[in-house]
Amino acid sequence: MCKSVGQHQTQQLIFTIFSDMKQHYLQIDITKGMAIVAVLLLHSLPKQTLLQTYAIYHIWQAVPVFMVIMGLNLGLSASGKAVYFKELYTRSYFQKKAVRILQPIILIFILSLLIGWLWLVIFNENKFTFNVYTFVGLLPISGRGNYFVTLLLQSVLLLPLIGFWLRKKPILTTALLVLAEVCFHILSKNIPLFATEKYMYDAAFPRYFSAIALGFWLSKMLTKKPAPQLILLLILSGVSIFYLYLQVYQSLSIPYFRQEWQTQNLFAFAYAGLLIMLIFKIFPGNSQNRLLQLIGLAGKASFHIFLVQVVYFGLFPSQQPVWQNLLVCLLSGWLFYKFETRFTTPLTKSRKTSKAQV
Repeated sequence: MCKSVGQHQTQQLIFTIFSDMKQHYLQIDITKGMAIVAVLLLHSLPKQTLLQTYAIYHIWQAVPVFMVIMGLNLGLSASGKAVYFKELYTRSYFQKKAVRILQPIILIFILSLLIGWLWLVIFNENKFTFNVYTFVGLLPISGRGNYFVTLLLQSVLLLPLIGFWLRKKPILTTALLVLAEVCFHILSKNIPLFATEKYMYDAAFPRYFSAIALGFWLSKMLTKKPAPQLILLLILSGVSIFYLYLQVYQSLSIPYFRQEWQTQNLFAFAYAGLLIMLIFKIFPGNSQNRLLQLIGLAGKASFHIFLVQVVYFGLFPSQQPVWQNLLVCLLSGWLFYKFETRFTTPLTKSRKTSKAQV
C-alpha cells in the first residue's frame, strides 16, 4: 500500500516537470505581452518604417523571443526535479497540452469557418484556405504568422525529449541541437520540396533548436549565479547585434538561410536572449502596478491574441491603420482568452480533483 502511494506520488512529481513551474514569473508575462504587441506592429507597419526605426533590434525580435521563452519555460519547469524517460509522454501530459494548446486552436478553427462562411455570403469573397497543411495547423482563414501554430504543435512532441536530454547532458545536447539546426538548413537548401513548399520550411521546428537550448541555459542564469554564462551571453549577443546589422543594412546574405529568414537563425538568437535577461533584471517578479499587470495580462492571452490576428490578417491582408489592427486584435484576443478559459478552468479543476481522489 505504502509502496503504491509512493510510486503514485513519484509519477505525479515527474509529470509536473513539463507542466507547472515552481514559481510564477511576472517578467515572462511582461515579455510575452510586449512580444505579442511587437508581432502586431510587425504585421502592421510598412517595411520602410521598420528599417528606419531599427526594428530589427526590437519589433523584429518577437518570434525569436517567443522561441527562447519556450526554452526558458522548459528549463524553469524542470529545475531541481528528477526526470525519467519513461514518464515523459504521459496521458496527463497530453491532456494538459490539449487544454492549453489544442483547445484554443480548435475553437479558432471553428470560428474562422463561421466567419469565412459569413464573409462569403455577405461580401461574395472567398477567404478560405484549405490544403494538406490544414491537418497540421493551417487555419481556414490563414493570415500572417500561421506557421507558428504548426511550430507549437510540433513542440508538444519535441520539447519533453529535448528537455530530458538537456537535463541529463546539457552541453552535449546543446551541441547536438545546434548541429541539427545547421544540418537542417544545409539539407533544406538542397531539397527541392522546401523550395516549392514555403510553409513546410517556415513551420519547421528544427530552425529554432538553438533558441530552445539558449532559453534552457537562460533559466540557469536566472536561478543560479550566472557569471560565466552571462559573459558568454554578452559575447554572443554582441556577435548577434553585429550580424543583424550586417544582414539588414549591409546586405549580408548566408546562402544556406532562406532570404526571408536571414534574421532568425543561430547567429541571431543570442540577442533575443539578452532582451529577455534585461526584462528579468528591470522588472519585478511580482507587482501591483496596473500598467505592468495590463502588459502581463496581454502576455497571458498572447496565444489567443496571436490566433485572432492570424484570422484578422487573413481577412484584411492589405495595409490597415495600425491603431485598428492593435485595437481589434488585442481586444478580440483578450475576449477570446476569457471565453476559452471559462471552459478550460473547470475542466482543469475537475481533472485535479479526480487525481487527488485516486
